[in-house]
Order: sequence, then structure tokens, then C-alpha cells
Amino acid sequence: MFKHGLQSYIVLASAVSLFFGCAVNRTAAPGSSLGISGPQSVSEDHDCRRGRSYFSAPSLLPATTAAMKTAGYWIQRHPYPDKLILDASGIAVLNASIRARTGVNAGMSAFPERVPGKTLLDSLRGELRHFRGGRYYRGDGRPAGEGFYAQIEENMDLSGVSGEIAVRYAYIVHNADQRLLPAAEGLNTQPFDLDFDELQNSSLSPGTPLAVLHTSRDGKWHYVSSSVSSGWVEADKTAFCAGNEIEEPDGKDAFVVVTSARADIYLDPGLTEYYDYARMGDRFILKQTTPSAAEVVLFYRNPDSSLKRVPGYIAGDDVSRGYLPYTPRNAIRQAFKLLNTPYGWGGMYGEQDCSQFIREVFSVMGIKLPRNSAAQAQVGVLLAGASGEPVDDKASWFSRKVAGGITTICLNGHIMLFLGMDNGRPYAIHDAWAYRVKGPRGEDEVRLINRVAVTGLELGEGSRKGSLLNRTKCLRMIALERL
Repeated sequence: MFKHGLQSYIVLASAVSLFFGCAVNRTAAPGSSLGISGPQSVSEDHDCRRGRSYFSAPSLLPATTAAMKTAGYWIQRHPYPDKLILDASGIAVLNASIRARTGVNAGMSAFPERVPGKTLLDSLRGELRHFRGGRYYRGDGRPAGEGFYAQIEENMDLSGVSGEIAVRYAYIVHNADQRLLPAAEGLNTQPFDLDFDELQNSSLSPGTPLAVLHTSRDGKWHYVSSSVSSGWVEADKTAFCAGNEIEEPDGKDAFVVVTSARADIYLDPGLTEYYDYARMGDRFILKQTTPSAAEVVLFYRNPDSSLKRVPGYIAGDDVSRGYLPYTPRNAIRQAFKLLNTPYGWGGMYGEQDCSQFIREVFSVMGIKLPRNSAAQAQVGVLLAGASGEPVDDKASWFSRKVAGGITTICLNGHIMLFLGMDNGRPYAIHDAWAYRVKGPRGEDEVRLINRVAVTGLELGEGSRKGSLLNRTKCLRMIALERL
């Protein structure tokens, strides 16, 4: 579900969170054409938080057992857990097909050196117009009025956008939130609904390369595009460099990829001088290894905002030298490293939403998925859910050689990783905000999950919205062909 979207190298689509929570995101498609569509309605699932009380879900969710919350439980049920699904050349072909189909992940090398100013202005004005046309609330519960937007518009410095923009290049040097408007203060669809900030677009990790297109009047914000998303980031989280200094770590002979849910980054080999953290799937150029750590290239900001490369250190057990082999075992193990990590709308609070969860798992194996669930649902071999296919018996979809760890389950605004079958029921691991149950008076009641969890697809059965199974739109195997 999308509120509004831009098909361009600046911005693609903005996805609205559904009940299970895939956050707003705009994906960058370097070199493609630009178009803007008007606002679309917000999902009814997004409305479920409005003025209602609800309860926390139990730690052990319905139809699950404690053993199901382990990777080994699902690995033992897998028909080929150690089969190499794709080698490095196959993954390269898959990534190329992802770029061709979704227009993302082309990298900064595909970004044009110059951008028409009108293209950027149309994007910025359209975003501001969207929020002005809706009803949103500030952090103190007051409606966001014209004075609020007038200040933001003034700071956007739209008159400073030239007819043709010479692209500048930079890196993210500290974890940064990417915003839809240049404002740290959030906007919510309901008063005090603070965990769902509508201005939160995504989050960017240290070492993310950027194309910088514009700077706010006060100099505190840059409007940037990464390979997967576009928006405003705080200027002090970036450092400028020449275009020929932009490099992808996996293009080097030696690099490491983070395999832990998070990995602390230090400035000293003794791992005591903390700098920041990296997420699962983040990559770094490797300089050398020590018995306890990997020395990597860290991008640092000089006082004049220029880029400086300094040594950084990450514990050896938090990284892998090169990508992990793409096997079902590795995919399942990586997913379970994120089990019980909190849900974070658009990467808020340093956490992840449903699509970022999927993206991080596959990034460890070198597969570069888009940032939002709608685009992810286009990736891979379609196993079920083709146009015109009967949908009255979706349970039968899982009898089609659907394999755990390498198959995504796609819903409107949500995505999950299939784990396997248990007593004839399909199970998945996913980052979920909540589900519904039928209340004593026939009304829907909300149960908060707010974490990465293992659930059966019958979750939500009996509610007005229906079960996960009934809401499933398609199954896709992340591969080049059906296995």
C-alpha cells in the first residue's frame, strides 16, 4: 500500500505500514525517469491504533512452541538445508535482475552527474503538499498547522534549487534517520502515536554512499539519494568526497559483512573506544585481521565536513570475510539471530521493520533486495499467486515444493520469510507489530507483538481482517529458477 510515490533516481514509492508493519520507504532508482502520483488512502490496518486499547501478545504466540523459536527446529525439517542455492555468479545475475525489475540497487556509479532542478523541485513540493493536505499531529499532540509547514518550507530553501543540479557525493559516517521533510520532530496520524512517525523514511548505516542533491537553508540537512532510498538526513551525519572516491566494499578483494544482529564499531584494536554500530548485512573494506578483530576502513567526518578514512575495528565473531554461502541453513540461522529484536517503523530507534528484516537476512549472502515490501514481492521465482490463479485454497500453495529460508510470503504491505510446515501448517518468521483476534462482543481486539517472531499463518483467524494465510498474495523463491 502506498500513500504516494515517485518513480525516479531521486525517489520511488512511499509504503504505508499495514498492521504487521512495513514502514514508509522511498527507493532510489538511479538513471530512471520521474513521475509523481497523488496521495493514496491509508490502509485500514494503519487505523487500528486510533483511539483503541489493546493488549500485549503472549511471549509464546498462538500455535507455536518454545522449540519453534530455534533455527535448528526448522533446519531439521528442511529437505536440503545445505544445498547451495546460488553461487557468486548466480547471485550476480539475480542482483542484475532485481535492478532491472525494480530499478533499485544500481549503486552510485549509475547515478547521473547532473539532475534537472525541476525534477527535484517537483519531488520536494509534492512531499510537502502531501503532508499539508493531511491531518497530522506533532509530538505534543497538537495538530500540525500552517505555521509548522511554513517554517519547514522556508528551511527547504526551494528557491535555492538551481536549474541543473551538480551532484555532490558523500558517505554516511554515523547511523542516520532518513526523513521525508527536514525536521527531527515527528508527525503522527493520531496524537501521541509516537512510535509511528510519518516523516520517518528509512535509516542509513555508516559507510552508505550518497548522492547529495540539496541542502536546507540552515545547513543542518541534506537531501540525499542512496542506492535504495531518498530523503533528508542530518548534515553532521555525512562527510563529502569526490565522486571517484565512492566505492563498494564488495568490489574489493577483501571485505567483511556483518553477520550479527548488530556489531559494535571501535576506533582501537583493543575494542574499548566505541564509535557506532553496524547492522546485519552491512559491509566494510577489510584491511587486516587480528586474533580478536577485523580492521576495516571507517569513514570519518573532518571538522570541515570532508571525508577522512580511519581504521575501525569490529569483533571477529561479528563478521564474515566475504559473503556467507547462500544456503537455506544460513538464511534461517541469520533470521533467528534477529528473533525478538524490536520492531522499528522505518528503522526508528535503530531497529528494523518487516522489509528491512528480510533485506538484512539476504544481504549477508550478497543478495541485494529492495528496501520496501512491495518491491521485494517482485523478486524471485513466483511459486503461487499468479494473476488469475484460484485463491480459495491458499493452504495448497505450500505443497508446491516451497522451501524454508529461501521463500518469501508476500501480503499487501507486509513480507515474511517462510520457515516450513509443522502438522500440515505453514510457519514464518517476520517482524510484526501486532495481530487481531475476535473479541467477546465480536469486535476485533489488537495484540501487540512488536518484535521479530515465529508465527503460524493462521494468526489473525476469526478477525475481520482475516488470517495471514488468507491475506497472502504470493509466494516467491529467491532464486533464478524453481528448485
